[in-house]
Amino acid sequence: MEQRKLLKGIVHLLIIGVLLSQSIPSFSRPLPGGNMINISLTNINLVLFYILNIAILIPKYIEKRSYRRYFLSVLILLLASLSIHHLIDYYLWDPYHMISIKRNQFDKLEIAPSPKPQGFLFPLPPFFFRTLSFTFRYFLLLGLGTAFEVLLLFDNERTRNDEMEKQKAIGELNFLKTQLNPHFLLNALNNIYALARKKSEDTTNAILLLSDILRHVLYEAGKSKIPIKQEIDFIHNYIKMEKLKFTEENAPNINFNVNIQNKDLLIEPLILMTLVENAFKHGVSYLTPSFILISLEENERELRFSVINSITKKFEDPAEKRHVGLGIKNLENQMELIYPGKYSFRQKRENNLFKSFLTIKK
Repeated sequence: MEQRKLLKGIVHLLIIGVLLSQSIPSFSRPLPGGNMINISLTNINLVLFYILNIAILIPKYIEKRSYRRYFLSVLILLLASLSIHHLIDYYLWDPYHMISIKRNQFDKLEIAPSPKPQGFLFPLPPFFFRTLSFTFRYFLLLGLGTAFEVLLLFDNERTRNDEMEKQKAIGELNFLKTQLNPHFLLNALNNIYALARKKSEDTTNAILLLSDILRHVLYEAGKSKIPIKQEIDFIHNYIKMEKLKFTEENAPNINFNVNIQNKDLLIEPLILMTLVENAFKHGVSYLTPSFILISLEENERELRFSVINSITKKFEDPAEKRHVGLGIKNLENQMELIYPGKYSFRQKRENNLFKSFLTIKK
């Protein structure tokens, strides 16, 4: 990272140095002091603009894809830079004689005005060409500096996407390991087998539930985004499958409340499911009454998801706490990559309750 920043600084210095060096006269032909001061102040004016562009304008507007505001800010800076440039010319430069206004300091030089060319006339004053030259260098610096920064942004975006895909693959693999492991499948099949022996009418539904869960994790979870209604259906099926483990006497109280305006809203697969899975794994007991309250709400600005569950003795086991911490840490890493700056996530324990709150801004 430090090497990358150093290389970035070197490239910017090279861009500034190469472009501004063209305006510095040769040492073999020194100009009067006023002209050198003029050139120096003009170059400082351009360098200040360059720094403002790469340090403030690009991060504030280009990175946020606010292109209109960026171009408006560039034009405002151009007008400000031109005003400064004209003030420098007014006090330090004689555009007709091209020597310092304070000629009394250089009377001995006896520099005569350049003769007007024969055959054609210059309808525009030198002042116009000075302005044109300054504007050309202004936009040249703007173009090169912005192009370099945009290339860096594209590279950072590519790196971020690669890391996001990596974290997503890790999350999917972890979910497969924790849920679609042999124990999960054996328990589900044993429950289905028990229902079949009883010739229960729920046997067919249980097989369909398991089929839907497998299909969602193996196929839908591989997509970058899915409609939120698919994630909701998956959570419903998962809850129904988990309930097969319990009898009517020891079944936990599970409530899943959904208030969604747009069921086609796209969301990352398995993001919500991680919190539901943790609640079942660490908040449900066969021996004592337990419950899970799940809420999913959407408004014009954000999507809010909360999971509140009872705390079992299993949760107090240090090994279990470490496992929960790893799962939540993985969730936070995914959220930071997928929704950077657009989410909030917090968890807290109150008495015998464990609460998780996830908010995603649209």
